[in-house]
Amino acid sequence: MKRDSLDPAFFHMNKLLFLPIFSVWFGCSSTVPNWISVQPSDSKYWHGIGRVDKSDYPNPRSSAKEFAIQEVSTQIKVNISSEMKTIIRESNGSLQTASSSVMASRVDLLLPELEIVGYYRTKDAYFAYVRLNKQKYRTAMARLRENAKIIALDFIQEADQNFGIQSFQLIQKAWQEILPFSDEPIQVMYREKRFHLYSLVKRKLNEYEARIKITGTLDFTKMKFFVDRENSLQILVTDKQTGTILSGIPVLIKSITDEISIYSDRLGKITYDIPVQSMESSFSIKYELDDQELFKDLSYQNDILPMNPKSNSIYVDVVKARVTIESSEKNLGRPLNHPMIAPAIKDAFTSRVEFVKGNSDMIIKIESDTYKKSDRNGKNYPYFTYGNASITFKDSQTGEDFFSSHISNIKGGDFGSQSTAGIRAYEKMVNQIVIELENQLLSR
Repeated sequence: MKRDSLDPAFFHMNKLLFLPIFSVWFGCSSTVPNWISVQPSDSKYWHGIGRVDKSDYPNPRSSAKEFAIQEVSTQIKVNISSEMKTIIRESNGSLQTASSSVMASRVDLLLPELEIVGYYRTKDAYFAYVRLNKQKYRTAMARLRENAKIIALDFIQEADQNFGIQSFQLIQKAWQEILPFSDEPIQVMYREKRFHLYSLVKRKLNEYEARIKITGTLDFTKMKFFVDRENSLQILVTDKQTGTILSGIPVLIKSITDEISIYSDRLGKITYDIPVQSMESSFSIKYELDDQELFKDLSYQNDILPMNPKSNSIYVDVVKARVTIESSEKNLGRPLNHPMIAPAIKDAFTSRVEFVKGNSDMIIKIESDTYKKSDRNGKNYPYFTYGNASITFKDSQTGEDFFSSHISNIKGGDFGSQSTAGIRAYEKMVNQIVIELENQLLSR
């Protein structure tokens, strides 16, 4: 059984199940300690017995000790004071979650006060017995709690001096200091008022978050599909109270294709390039302070972070671009009576653009032709014709070619005629062009 899956109550139950086995293992031996078969119990100590199978752990002695310590911490958790209700009320959590967070943070503090009573091993198992003097524990906790109070208050006062990313870092340090002791009220004087220290840390966190102003603007609020191929969300992070820029603040940006956290630079700015090119409809982009990233190194985030961070939205209006097709499609040097490439491109783009004959935003230029390399070799051989095509997308306003595709030597064959073989080459070219446009443009 893995350590992290071991439930203490389950462990207690299983010790009872092991008792008959102990009598077989140790019945004839006078050296078996009493604590193996009888759980020690008195008012002076908390007792913990750990047992592991040798085959399940590389260091069974150490693992047995860890389980024994876990059992002691479980007993302490049951006795945590009713003041834990303060944490529950302020974090919208449960007693189990809150007390577990406290005890998990406190385990390292317990180690110097623990007494290792003894170890015992059998052929297959390792046992460890530890105990903790209750009065010694309470004295140590009181001393450590007072020290944590002083340190945490210093962090808070320092955080107030120059507001910025360092303020959040210092509040995080204050929280880490008091977490092991937040099962009991810690009263402090702050700005000539009395506060519960835990509540003060939460209050300062909310105060600091409220000071952060995140402003977003777009290069373009209205976008034309394909024509406006680049658009950026410009974000500025400032202090609401002073107007000063804030660097190093993580902002979570959510679009329909992306979710990313970006830190503000030394000028308080963030630039997020929006992938608009393939967007068919209007959409919103959300941006908010990224609490999870800001406190990524903070233990037990859910005990202190806000449940619903304030979010901002900005709207991008995507409209259809006006597109003109200029097509020169030939077969063996002669114009096709029924063009093949232009209609296929129209079908691929019809939901995204509006095709017009003039005054357009974008021009799609098509040039294609077929040719033969040699005559066929006899009546029993097919005609072979080869096709070339060039597709260019041009911005009507700037004259810029922003996409081009060239295919060549596409072979088509037919027993009827050279011209029909050219049509077969066109069929292959159309398929290839549509696939390339889908991959290179429409799927971006």
